[in-house]
Amino acid sequence: MIKNLGYKLKTLRVNNQLSRKQVADLVGVSVSTIGLYESDERLPSLPVLVKLATQYKTSVDYLLGVESVGKDMLSLDGLTDKQIKALKMTAECFRNQN
Repeated sequence: MIKNLGYKLKTLRVNNQLSRKQVADLVGVSVSTIGLYESDERLPSLPVLVKLATQYKTSVDYLLGVESVGKDMLSLDGLTDKQIKALKMTAECFRNQN
């Protein structure tokens, strides 16, 4: 199994305030399949993994645990859409000051 994939999927779903049913409908699988993904009992196919990453506004690399956060990168893991938007706006303000 891919380390922490289920945990990441569940955390992203909860942070996006979505039910398992909503996610299942969005990516085209059953509610029980979402539960299996989140409990690490089953791995999503590549097309479903891409749909999940897109839905949660994250990368497949992050979900698979291969994304490294360098000194110039900021992890947005666990932040809400509103918090991410605020960070982006702040970064843009700093860019515009140069």
